[in-house]
Amino acid sequence: MQEFEVPLYLHAEFLPNIRQITLYVSLPRGATFDGVRPDIQLSQSRKAVTVSLPKPFEDVSETIKLPARVSDASQLALQSSTGPAPEAGGKSYDFSFRMQVDANDEVLAPRDELIDDFVPWTAEEMSPLTRIRCRWCAQNFLKPSSTSDDNTDKTPPPQGWIWKDLPSGNWAEMMDFWHCHKPDPHEGHEKDQKDSALQIEEQTAQTKGYGADSQVVAIPRTVLVDVATFLLTESDCTGLEKGNEEEQKSNIETSAQRTLDCTNCRSIIGMEDPIAKGWRLLKANVSLNTNKASESTIPEWEHHPTETIVAAQLLELIERESARRFVVHCGQKTGLVVSTHLNPPIPNQLTVYAQLWVFNPDMRYSNSSAGLTIMAQHAMKVFYQESADVDTLLHPEIGNPSPLSVEELELPSMIFQAMANALTSSNSMLPVSARRFNEWHVGLLSRFTRGKA
Repeated sequence: MQEFEVPLYLHAEFLPNIRQITLYVSLPRGATFDGVRPDIQLSQSRKAVTVSLPKPFEDVSETIKLPARVSDASQLALQSSTGPAPEAGGKSYDFSFRMQVDANDEVLAPRDELIDDFVPWTAEEMSPLTRIRCRWCAQNFLKPSSTSDDNTDKTPPPQGWIWKDLPSGNWAEMMDFWHCHKPDPHEGHEKDQKDSALQIEEQTAQTKGYGADSQVVAIPRTVLVDVATFLLTESDCTGLEKGNEEEQKSNIETSAQRTLDCTNCRSIIGMEDPIAKGWRLLKANVSLNTNKASESTIPEWEHHPTETIVAAQLLELIERESARRFVVHCGQKTGLVVSTHLNPPIPNQLTVYAQLWVFNPDMRYSNSSAGLTIMAQHAMKVFYQESADVDTLLHPEIGNPSPLSVEELELPSMIFQAMANALTSSNSMLPVSARRFNEWHVGLLSRFTRGKA
C-alpha cells in the first residue's frame, strides 16, 4: 500500500448558537482516495470519535476528543452524511458532519462568554516572592530587596514586592465623565462655603485617584499589572537597558517609545513609558514564578504564548467597547510585513495583516494536527484580511464611508508578528473548506482560561 504523510485529518468545532458540533474529516485529494468513505464510530461516552478507512487502508485511523458530549442520535447523523465536495483546486476531500450537543452537557449552561478569567497573570496570583525574568535566558529583572546596609533611616527593609492590578482601560474616560458631570453644589450656600467644599472635593478626588488630572504612574517597590504588561519604576529594574536611540530614530515609522533590551541575550523585553514614569515589561516576553512558597522552595517558572496575550487584549476591548472588528498594527501606516511561512521564513512571500473580526470569542475545538493534543482546545475564531494602508482604514478620506464599531489596537512589532504568524499557522491547520469566509481568511488564537481545561 502506498503511504501518505497525512492520510487522515480530523477537526471538530463547537457551534454554541445552534448547539451543534461540526466534524470535518479530510482525505488527500487524488485518484487513490476516489470513492473512499471513512467509517466514523462514536465512543460510548459520546465525547470522542474514531475515524478509520476501509480496505486497503484499514491500518489508517485517528481519534479526537469532541469539544462537548453529543446526543444519542449523533451516530445516525454520522452514518447518513453525504459524500465530500472538494473545492476547485483544493488539496483534499472534506467530509463534514453535524452532531447535536447533549442537552444536559455543561457546555450549554448559561454563562457570560467573557467572564474575567481570560487575562493571564493577575495580581491575585502573585506573592511577595514572585519574580520576573527573561523568557529566553532567565535573566532576572527585579532588583532584590534593600538590605540594612543601605537603610540609613533604620526602618525595616521592604519584604518582597507588592502587586496591584491596574483599573480597566476605560477608567480615565469614566473619571473625566464624572468630573465634568458631577452634581452642582446645593443652592443657598455662601460663596466661601462653596469654594471651601469644592477645594476639599478636589483634594479628595486627587487623593483617591479620580481627579481630572489623575493618571497611572509607576510606584516604587510595586508591580502594577494590566492585561499585557507589568509597570515598574526604572529604579526597581535590573538586567535591562534602553535600546539604541539613534538606531530607532533612523526608522521614521518606529514608535516614539524606546525599547528595553535584556542585557544578557539582547531580546526586547518591554518599552519605556514616559507618561507613566516607568518601564513596561511585556508579559509575552517574560516568565514568572507564581508558586506561593517559601524562599527555600525551588520556583516553578511559567510563560504564556504570545497569541494568548493578544487574545486577552482583544477580549478586554470586546468587553469594554462592545466591538468585534479591529484594526491591528504596530505603529506603521502600512502595517507590518510578515512572512506567510514560519519554518523557515521566505522573504519573497510577504503579506500584511491589519483587519481582524472576532467572529467567536469563546470557541472550543479539537484537531488531529501534529503537535496538538487530542483534547478540546479553547480559542477565539478570528476572521482577518490583508491591508496595505492602516491609516486609510482608521481615517478614510472625505466622501468615503467611515468604519463603524472598529477599534484600534497597536502592538509592539515583535508581538504583532507573533500574532500574524499564529493566524497564518492556524489557517493552514484548518480543513481546506473552512479556511475562508467570503473575502476573509479564518484563523484561531488560543485564549487563556483560569482553572479550566
